[in-house]
Amino acid sequence: MRRRTVAVLGGVLLGGLCFAPVFGAAHLWLPAALICVAALIVTECCRRWPALATWRPLLMIGAGLLPIIESVLWATTWFGVPTLATFRALGSGLSAWRLTLESTWPARPEPELLIFVPLLLLVACVLAVELVDRAPPLFAFAPAIGVLGVSQLYVAATGLNAVLIAVGLGLLLVALLIPDHFEYRKVMPWATTAAVTLFAVICGLIVSGIDPHGRTPYSLQRVQSATAPAARQASPLDEVASRLSPESRDKVAFRYQSPQPVERWRLVALDNFDGANWTTNHPVLRMGSRLALGPEVRVPTLPQHAMIRPDDLDGPWLPGQLLPETVSNVTDPQVEPIGGTLVAAQQPTHYNLTWAEPEVDADYLKAAGIDANAPGGLSDLGPVPPEIANLQPLEGRRATFQTAVALEKYFRDNHKLADEKSTPPTGYSWPQLTTFLAKPGTVGSSEQFAAGYVALARQNAIPARLVVGFRTPAEPDADGWYTVRNSDAYAWPEVAVAGVGWWPLDPAQGAARGSTSPTGATSITDQVRQSVPPVKEIKDPDVPPPTGDETDESASTGLHVPLGLIFGVLATLLVLWLLGVPLLKQLRAQRRRRRSGSAAVVGAWAEARDRLRAHGVPVTPGMTVRDLAHAARELPDTGPALANVAQAVDHALWSGGPATPDIAQQAWSGVHAVRRALRSRPWLDRLQAALELRTLLPGLRKSG
Repeated sequence: MRRRTVAVLGGVLLGGLCFAPVFGAAHLWLPAALICVAALIVTECCRRWPALATWRPLLMIGAGLLPIIESVLWATTWFGVPTLATFRALGSGLSAWRLTLESTWPARPEPELLIFVPLLLLVACVLAVELVDRAPPLFAFAPAIGVLGVSQLYVAATGLNAVLIAVGLGLLLVALLIPDHFEYRKVMPWATTAAVTLFAVICGLIVSGIDPHGRTPYSLQRVQSATAPAARQASPLDEVASRLSPESRDKVAFRYQSPQPVERWRLVALDNFDGANWTTNHPVLRMGSRLALGPEVRVPTLPQHAMIRPDDLDGPWLPGQLLPETVSNVTDPQVEPIGGTLVAAQQPTHYNLTWAEPEVDADYLKAAGIDANAPGGLSDLGPVPPEIANLQPLEGRRATFQTAVALEKYFRDNHKLADEKSTPPTGYSWPQLTTFLAKPGTVGSSEQFAAGYVALARQNAIPARLVVGFRTPAEPDADGWYTVRNSDAYAWPEVAVAGVGWWPLDPAQGAARGSTSPTGATSITDQVRQSVPPVKEIKDPDVPPPTGDETDESASTGLHVPLGLIFGVLATLLVLWLLGVPLLKQLRAQRRRRRSGSAAVVGAWAEARDRLRAHGVPVTPGMTVRDLAHAARELPDTGPALANVAQAVDHALWSGGPATPDIAQQAWSGVHAVRRALRSRPWLDRLQAALELRTLLPGLRKSG
């Protein structure tokens, strides 16, 4: 029982550690391990003092809450003594699971978020220990499987992690199911069973992890999002014109300090357009301890950081960057990860921001394609006015980064950004964009340049979106801080580049006002602009002709067909073993029973011998029925049954008389009695005997 208790508690611990992608293993292993150790100590105490067994669930809950309070809720205690805030924090565990879904991962290891995991483990430990004494072993493992299942609903394990989890789970199951006091002759069948089971599980995980369709595993987080604070109604895009007005343009928006030049600061990215307004519907999540890069960024990145002091920004949007990683000194920061939008309910006096900046060169960008799967990049524009739909600035060229830059050049050559000293035109809906785009040489605002670019880019299959933010000033102040004013408000488009993510462009030629880094987006894009030929000279990339969906899938994955075939073969072998071996044994018994004369008696003797051998009785060549009865003396009620078989064998083989049907019936009655006696054995021994394969093989059946 001690081994089984350790196995089920180990399964609970394994399931708890599978929450590591959500909170980080460093914040989980201590409370998870202490809870399982506490449950084991209480179980051992109850075994030593049976009078405590009645109170074991309550003792286990109390012992499990102690490490939770001391390791997770220490900040709510008074020098380790629980307070009212501690019990309130424990109560918050009922809703912490939902709050965690509203955060980026790894989430901040705050008690109001982390608390639900140790509480879940405590409940699972109590159930597992109680089931060990009251139910079959596999039922006792159900709580551990439940914890593991909940963790996979949060973050599905893939690749090597999934394989390691499967191996650990399989080893714990083997430790749970091995019978007590098993003999050496039973080791090989159990080792074979464990090896086949583990191999099938691992192969299944590998095959499921290599998805030829590139689908994202299901996650509960997809349907959860935090509600963005509604501190103001106006969109940052609506405020660009008011910020540029003569009475507001000189007001300070924010100040920042950074060791490296920052080219632009973003407030929000917008990718939905209904003909009148630009919006976005991507979920806003609570900012975790660190925001990881998305799978769309496959190039190296450089770490950057800055300190920002907001001034004329009354929230909820905070100046940020495209790939934010951490934000500090902000109360309950939130982020829209797809657009890199930072949100805060309360405006901080200052905050520190770190972010990643893609490290690419001009040659890489020039040869890059576009990412057609970028979220919102190709959102529907609705009914497009014919004046805009008839524009063909790219002359049907296939979408690449070169055509994206060529479209930018089209705007630079045919339109002009409004002078800063004049009142810029306003409006970015279809009527204003039609007036702006239909006539070359029209003066427009940065919002109209950005909105017009996104509209024409999507018409040419280039994924694009509109970003609102600020340009950087030309020079820092005397104290080393950059002062960003309302006059620096700006809008620009971004295009989705394969392997890089979203990349900023500047069709209005007004973004570069300050010093730029040689490795920054502006400098790299300038180098690409100088090398991109006119539209008529841009060559479409070579695309292999389609050969059918099935062929394309196999070619794209390379491993799909072989792995699927391997998994199918393994699954078939497993099914044949689980169903085929018992069926073959049944058919063999029927064939032996249909014999006549002395052959029927010999068949009964062979059937009794094979059934006892499957249950671990040693059988040697030349063994008589009475020798077998002596070898099987540890099995209850088999002696009298084998005595009937022995009498029938003596009469059929040594008496010299004919083996009548009555003698055959006596022999097979003894076999039926053996089978009834074996039914009293533990179900696990009966299952092992039913799946035992050696008695079906002639060479192994004769050996001992």
